[in-house]
Amino acid sequence: FWLKFLAEVKLGSLLTSHWCTATCVVPMVEPSEVQALESLIEKLTEDPSLLYDPKLKFFKDFILSCGGKVPEPKPKAKAEPKAPEPEPAKVEEEEEEPEEPEEPEEPDPERLEKDTEPYPSQGPSGELDLSDDQLDKQGELKQAAAEALEDGDLSKALEKMTQAFEIGNVSAMMFAKRAEVLLKLKRPCACIADCDAALKINPDSGKAFRVRGKAHRLLGHWEEAHQDLAESQKLDFDDDTAELQKFVDAKYKKIAERKNKERIKAETKKEQERKRRKEEAQRAYEEAKKNPSGGYGDGGFPGGFPGGFPGMGGMGGFPGMPGGMGMPAGFDPSMLSGIMSDPELMKAFSDPKMAAAMQDIMSNPGNIGKYQNDPDVMNLMQKVMGAFSKAGGPGGMPGGMPGGMPGATPGAGSGPTVEEVPESTNVDEVD
Repeated sequence: FWLKFLAEVKLGSLLTSHWCTATCVVPMVEPSEVQALESLIEKLTEDPSLLYDPKLKFFKDFILSCGGKVPEPKPKAKAEPKAPEPEPAKVEEEEEEPEEPEEPEEPDPERLEKDTEPYPSQGPSGELDLSDDQLDKQGELKQAAAEALEDGDLSKALEKMTQAFEIGNVSAMMFAKRAEVLLKLKRPCACIADCDAALKINPDSGKAFRVRGKAHRLLGHWEEAHQDLAESQKLDFDDDTAELQKFVDAKYKKIAERKNKERIKAETKKEQERKRRKEEAQRAYEEAKKNPSGGYGDGGFPGGFPGGFPGMGGMGGFPGMPGGMGMPAGFDPSMLSGIMSDPELMKAFSDPKMAAAMQDIMSNPGNIGKYQNDPDVMNLMQKVMGAFSKAGGPGGMPGGMPGGMPGATPGAGSGPTVEEVPESTNVDEVD
């Protein structure tokens, strides 16, 4: 077509004169120019739209000036816009409320400092067979202590009581009475020790609960004081203690409200974390569904086990797994989708201890016996077995796990199944 056209516009006469007159001494067109023109026309014949190249504007203008026609350029096919990929659903995180600063504790003029050991002797333990002389002596000492109390001599009363204790067979009431004296002497910790001893002998001693509650109140132990005073009033109500109990309950209420807020906050945070992990598992499942082969290919196990995962028959190494942890030839990589979709397993494999244990076991399955008493390693192995089972793998761990580690029932499917993650997106939390 182009040769014919050029002949018609008399350019062809120059060419034909060169081709047809071989004996011409001085050619009008050089052979290299003819070859270049032939090459250009071949390209234009294959793709006429090249005439609209700005570099060939002169040639297009020449054709038009000679009355020729230039074919209209074909409109370029518009690239269809790709449908935007659906964004993974974001777990709605509730805004954390700013922590309320704790109210400064009101000054308590009655607060006592903790006293240190040694505390007064509690006497010999166990039931003793006391003689009549010992019983008489103990009675005299108790009487002397009572007289000292009447005189207001607390130190002497404590001394006489302790001497009576050393004889033996101390009753719950004796411990409770000495505890009262110790509290008046501003020794709250020693008082609590005697009350504890009294309650071991008689768990229903209202007096011991009452005195211990007062001691806790003076130490600022509001929760313990609340419990002891409430129990003492239940066992043996005392009008004089009612006002103290009311004061302690007000303090305890503030503490209980603060703890309740902290508990709710912790539960909310735990629920948000559960939803986040559930969403991660769902996304992993959806990715596995799009790529049934597990998406691992020859590149290995992305970001996985430390050290490399060589030895998979027909596959490249798995970067991250300890060297030497080979898998048997022909092993289906889709069976690893269960592991990849479990964040806890992936996290466990990044632990050097777990990675070393896995390497040891996979290099020699009999070595699992060394880890029978290690709950962390055994739990990890159970999770790995479960992941292979869900993927429809062959019975047992590759290489054969001894000692009661049964394999999964062979299945035809590969990759995650509907049982693993329902299509309704109600994914169970990965634990």
